[in-house]
Amino acid sequence: MKKKILAVVVASAAFMGLFASQPVQKQNVQAAKNTKTAKKAKAKQISVTYTLKDTTKAKNKQTLAKKTFKVKKGTSVFTVLKKAWKVNYTKSSYGVFITKIKGLGNEKKKLYWTYTVDGKMAKVAADKQKLTKNKSKVVFTLKQYVQAAKNTKTAKKTTKKAKAKQISVTYTLKDTTKAKNKQTLAKKTFKVKKGTSVFTVLKKAWKVNYTKSSKYGVFITKIKGLGDEKKKLYWTYTVDGKMAEVAADKQKLTKNKSKVVFTLKQY
Repeated sequence: MKKKILAVVVASAAFMGLFASQPVQKQNVQAAKNTKTAKKAKAKQISVTYTLKDTTKAKNKQTLAKKTFKVKKGTSVFTVLKKAWKVNYTKSSYGVFITKIKGLGNEKKKLYWTYTVDGKMAKVAADKQKLTKNKSKVVFTLKQYVQAAKNTKTAKKTTKKAKAKQISVTYTLKDTTKAKNKQTLAKKTFKVKKGTSVFTVLKKAWKVNYTKSSKYGVFITKIKGLGDEKKKLYWTYTVDGKMAEVAADKQKLTKNKSKVVFTLKQY
Protein backbone atom coordinates (compact mmCIF):
# COMPACT_ATOMS: atom_id res chain seq x y z
CA MET A 1 0.00 0.00 0.00
CA LYS A 2 2.80 2.39 0.93
CA LYS A 3 4.57 1.61 -2.32
CA LYS A 4 1.46 2.47 -4.31
CA ILE A 5 1.05 5.76 -2.50
CA LEU A 6 4.74 6.64 -3.10
CA ALA A 7 4.40 5.86 -6.80
CA VAL A 8 1.35 8.08 -7.08
CA VAL A 9 3.18 10.96 -5.34
CA VAL A 10 6.23 10.61 -7.60
CA ALA A 11 4.08 10.53 -10.74
CA SER A 12 2.14 13.57 -9.59
CA ALA A 13 5.34 15.50 -8.93
CA ALA A 14 6.70 14.62 -12.35
CA PHE A 15 3.46 15.72 -13.99
CA MET A 16 3.44 18.99 -12.08
CA GLY A 17 7.10 19.62 -12.97
CA LEU A 18 6.40 19.05 -16.64
CA PHE A 19 3.40 21.35 -16.49
CA ALA A 20 5.39 24.06 -14.68
CA SER A 21 8.30 23.91 -17.17
CA GLN A 22 6.12 24.70 -20.19
CA PRO A 23 5.62 28.45 -19.42
CA VAL A 24 9.38 28.76 -18.82
CA GLN A 25 10.13 27.17 -22.18
CA LYS A 26 7.64 29.48 -23.87
CA GLN A 27 9.31 32.48 -22.21
CA ASN A 28 12.73 31.32 -23.41
CA VAL A 29 11.45 30.89 -26.97
CA GLN A 30 9.83 34.35 -26.87
CA ALA A 31 13.04 35.89 -25.49
CA ALA A 32 15.03 34.27 -28.30
CA LYS A 33 12.59 35.66 -30.86
CA ASN A 34 12.83 39.12 -29.32
CA THR A 35 16.64 38.93 -29.46
CA LYS A 36 16.54 37.96 -33.13
CA THR A 37 14.11 40.79 -33.85
CA ALA A 38 16.35 43.24 -32.03
CA LYS A 39 19.37 42.01 -33.94
CA LYS A 40 17.52 42.37 -37.24
CA ALA A 41 16.45 45.88 -36.28
CA LYS A 42 20.06 46.79 -35.47
CA ALA A 43 21.23 45.22 -38.71
CA LYS A 44 18.81 47.46 -40.60
CA GLN A 45 20.06 50.60 -38.85
CA ILE A 46 22.74 52.75 -40.47
CA SER A 47 24.71 55.81 -39.42
CA VAL A 48 24.34 59.03 -41.45
CA THR A 49 26.02 62.42 -41.02
CA TYR A 50 24.29 65.60 -42.17
CA THR A 51 26.14 68.86 -42.84
CA LEU A 52 24.78 72.30 -43.70
CA LYS A 53 26.98 74.62 -45.79
CA ASP A 54 26.56 78.17 -47.05
CA THR A 55 28.42 79.44 -50.14
CA THR A 56 26.62 82.78 -50.38
CA LYS A 57 28.66 84.76 -47.85
CA ALA A 58 32.19 83.57 -48.52
CA LYS A 59 34.32 82.13 -51.31
CA ASN A 60 34.92 78.92 -49.36
CA LYS A 61 32.05 76.71 -48.23
CA GLN A 62 31.09 77.82 -44.75
CA THR A 63 29.93 74.96 -42.50
CA LEU A 64 26.85 76.01 -40.52
CA ALA A 65 26.00 72.79 -38.68
CA LYS A 66 26.74 69.07 -38.51
CA LYS A 67 24.81 66.14 -36.96
CA THR A 68 25.01 62.33 -36.97
CA PHE A 69 22.01 60.00 -36.69
CA LYS A 70 21.21 56.29 -36.39
CA VAL A 71 18.34 55.63 -38.78
CA LYS A 72 16.51 52.72 -40.37
CA LYS A 73 17.99 51.65 -43.68
CA GLY A 74 15.82 52.98 -46.51
CA THR A 75 14.77 56.14 -44.66
CA SER A 76 14.47 59.17 -46.94
CA VAL A 77 16.98 62.01 -46.85
CA PHE A 78 14.13 64.43 -46.14
CA THR A 79 12.82 62.50 -43.11
CA VAL A 80 16.18 62.77 -41.35
CA LEU A 81 16.62 66.41 -42.41
CA LYS A 82 13.36 67.32 -40.64
CA LYS A 83 14.59 65.63 -37.47
CA ALA A 84 17.80 67.64 -37.58
CA TRP A 85 16.56 71.18 -38.27
CA LYS A 86 13.48 73.24 -39.00
CA VAL A 87 12.65 72.93 -42.69
CA ASN A 88 10.32 74.98 -44.89
CA TYR A 89 9.21 73.35 -48.12
CA THR A 90 6.55 72.98 -50.77
CA LYS A 91 5.41 69.72 -52.31
CA SER A 92 4.67 68.73 -55.90
CA SER A 93 4.35 65.58 -57.97
CA TYR A 94 8.15 65.59 -58.25
CA GLY A 95 8.58 65.62 -54.48
CA VAL A 96 9.50 68.26 -51.91
CA PHE A 97 11.13 71.55 -52.85
CA ILE A 98 13.08 72.90 -49.88
CA THR A 99 12.80 76.67 -49.51
CA LYS A 100 14.48 77.14 -46.11
CA ILE A 101 16.59 75.25 -43.62
CA LYS A 102 17.11 76.87 -40.22
CA GLY A 103 15.46 79.99 -41.65
CA LEU A 104 18.03 80.30 -44.46
CA GLY A 105 16.90 80.51 -48.08
CA ASN A 106 15.21 83.13 -50.23
CA GLU A 107 13.41 82.48 -53.51
CA LYS A 108 13.31 86.17 -54.45
CA LYS A 109 17.07 86.44 -54.11
CA LYS A 110 17.51 83.03 -55.78
CA LEU A 111 19.04 81.48 -52.67
CA TYR A 112 18.36 77.75 -52.99
CA TRP A 113 19.37 74.53 -51.25
CA THR A 114 20.96 71.62 -53.12
CA TYR A 115 22.25 68.40 -51.62
CA THR A 116 24.72 65.60 -52.23
CA VAL A 117 24.95 62.07 -50.85
CA ASP A 118 28.51 60.79 -50.46
CA GLY A 119 29.77 63.54 -52.75
CA LYS A 120 27.33 62.86 -55.59
CA MET A 121 24.72 65.43 -56.61
CA ALA A 122 21.20 64.12 -56.03
CA LYS A 123 19.01 63.56 -59.09
CA VAL A 124 15.70 63.39 -57.21
CA ALA A 125 13.93 65.37 -54.49
CA ALA A 126 15.05 64.77 -50.89
CA ASP A 127 11.89 62.79 -50.01
CA LYS A 128 12.54 60.46 -52.95
CA GLN A 129 16.19 59.79 -52.11
CA LYS A 130 16.67 56.77 -49.82
CA LEU A 131 19.57 56.23 -47.42
CA THR A 132 20.98 52.73 -47.90
CA LYS A 133 24.68 52.94 -47.11
CA ASN A 134 26.19 52.97 -43.62
CA LYS A 135 28.24 56.06 -42.70
CA SER A 136 26.77 58.06 -45.58
CA LYS A 137 27.52 61.77 -45.69
CA VAL A 138 24.68 64.07 -46.71
CA VAL A 139 25.58 67.70 -47.42
CA PHE A 140 22.98 70.44 -47.97
CA THR A 141 24.48 73.58 -49.53
CA LEU A 142 22.92 77.03 -49.87
CA LYS A 143 23.79 78.65 -53.20
CA GLN A 144 22.87 81.81 -55.06
CA TYR A 145 22.05 80.81 -58.61
CA VAL A 146 21.58 84.23 -60.22
CA GLN A 147 25.11 85.24 -59.31
CA ALA A 148 26.45 81.86 -60.34
CA ALA A 149 24.74 82.14 -63.72
CA LYS A 150 26.12 85.65 -64.23
CA ASN A 151 29.60 84.54 -63.25
CA THR A 152 29.38 81.57 -65.61
CA LYS A 153 28.26 83.75 -68.52
CA THR A 154 30.95 86.33 -67.77
CA ALA A 155 33.59 83.63 -67.51
CA LYS A 156 32.49 82.08 -70.81
CA LYS A 157 32.49 85.47 -72.55
CA THR A 158 35.91 86.31 -71.15
CA THR A 159 37.28 82.94 -72.23
CA LYS A 160 35.81 83.30 -75.71
CA LYS A 161 37.22 86.80 -76.05
CA ALA A 162 40.61 85.67 -74.81
CA LYS A 163 40.61 82.76 -77.25
CA ALA A 164 39.42 84.98 -80.05
CA LYS A 165 42.25 87.42 -79.38
CA GLN A 166 44.91 84.71 -79.26
CA ILE A 167 46.74 83.64 -82.38
CA SER A 168 49.44 81.13 -83.21
CA VAL A 169 52.75 82.37 -84.67
CA THR A 170 55.83 80.46 -85.75
CA TYR A 171 59.29 82.06 -85.63
CA THR A 172 62.26 80.79 -87.63
CA LEU A 173 65.89 81.92 -87.55
CA LYS A 174 67.94 81.50 -90.73
CA ASP A 175 71.55 82.24 -91.61
CA THR A 176 72.64 82.87 -95.23
CA THR A 177 76.18 83.93 -94.44
CA LYS A 178 77.78 80.48 -94.20
CA ALA A 179 76.13 78.64 -97.05
CA LYS A 180 74.44 79.31 -100.36
CA ASN A 181 71.16 77.87 -99.11
CA LYS A 182 69.36 79.37 -96.17
CA GLN A 183 70.47 77.48 -93.06
CA THR A 184 67.72 77.08 -90.43
CA LEU A 185 69.13 77.76 -86.97
CA ALA A 186 66.00 77.49 -84.82
CA LYS A 187 62.22 77.33 -84.93
CA LYS A 188 59.56 78.02 -82.27
CA THR A 189 55.77 78.39 -82.16
CA PHE A 190 53.87 80.60 -79.71
CA LYS A 191 50.31 81.43 -78.67
CA VAL A 192 50.17 85.21 -78.36
CA LYS A 193 47.64 87.96 -77.99
CA LYS A 194 46.45 89.38 -81.29
CA GLY A 195 48.20 92.70 -81.91
CA THR A 196 51.43 91.75 -80.11
CA SER A 197 54.53 93.16 -81.78
CA VAL A 198 56.99 90.94 -83.68
CA PHE A 199 59.76 92.18 -81.40
CA THR A 200 57.96 91.24 -78.16
CA VAL A 201 57.67 87.61 -79.24
CA LEU A 202 61.23 87.55 -80.58
CA LYS A 203 62.57 88.53 -77.15
CA LYS A 204 60.61 85.68 -75.57
CA ALA A 205 62.13 83.21 -78.01
CA TRP A 206 65.82 84.11 -77.90
CA LYS A 207 68.35 86.53 -76.48
CA VAL A 208 68.30 89.75 -78.54
CA ASN A 209 70.75 92.65 -78.71
CA TYR A 210 69.41 95.90 -80.13
CA THR A 211 69.48 99.66 -80.16
CA LYS A 212 66.43 101.88 -80.19
CA SER A 213 65.55 105.21 -81.73
CA SER A 214 62.45 107.21 -80.89
CA LYS A 215 61.67 107.75 -84.54
CA TYR A 216 62.25 104.41 -86.29
CA GLY A 217 62.05 101.89 -83.46
CA VAL A 218 64.41 99.02 -82.59
CA PHE A 219 67.44 98.07 -84.65
CA ILE A 220 68.43 94.45 -84.01
CA THR A 221 72.18 93.90 -83.87
CA LYS A 222 72.31 90.29 -82.62
CA ILE A 223 70.02 87.27 -82.10
CA LYS A 224 71.45 84.35 -80.13
CA GLY A 225 74.81 86.12 -80.26
CA LEU A 226 74.87 86.20 -84.07
CA GLY A 227 75.34 89.49 -85.95
CA ASP A 228 78.26 91.87 -86.53
CA GLU A 229 77.99 95.50 -87.61
CA LYS A 230 81.68 95.69 -88.46
CA LYS A 231 81.37 92.75 -90.83
CA LYS A 232 78.05 94.06 -92.16
CA LEU A 233 76.13 91.06 -90.83
CA TYR A 234 72.55 92.24 -90.28
CA TRP A 235 69.18 90.74 -89.47
CA THR A 236 66.11 91.25 -91.66
CA TYR A 237 62.68 89.72 -91.24
CA THR A 238 59.56 88.75 -93.13
CA VAL A 239 55.98 88.09 -92.03
CA ASP A 240 54.18 85.46 -94.09
CA GLY A 241 56.78 85.81 -96.84
CA LYS A 242 56.57 89.61 -97.12
CA MET A 243 59.53 91.80 -96.25
CA ALA A 244 58.71 94.07 -93.30
CA GLU A 245 58.61 97.80 -93.96
CA VAL A 246 58.88 98.89 -90.32
CA ALA A 247 61.01 97.99 -87.31
CA ALA A 248 60.11 94.78 -85.45
CA ASP A 249 58.59 96.67 -82.48
CA LYS A 250 56.29 98.56 -84.87
CA GLN A 251 55.06 95.48 -86.73
CA LYS A 252 51.92 93.93 -85.19
CA LEU A 253 50.89 90.28 -85.42
CA THR A 254 47.24 90.04 -86.47
CA LYS A 255 46.88 86.86 -88.49
CA ASN A 256 46.57 83.37 -87.01
CA LYS A 257 49.30 80.88 -88.00
CA SER A 258 51.57 83.66 -89.19
CA LYS A 259 55.14 82.72 -90.07
CA VAL A 260 57.86 85.14 -89.03
CA VAL A 261 61.34 84.51 -90.43
CA PHE A 262 64.44 86.39 -89.25
CA THR A 263 67.37 85.99 -91.61
CA LEU A 264 71.01 86.91 -91.05
CA LYS A 265 72.56 88.40 -94.18
CA GLN A 266 75.86 89.98 -95.16
CA TYR A 267 75.41 93.30 -96.87
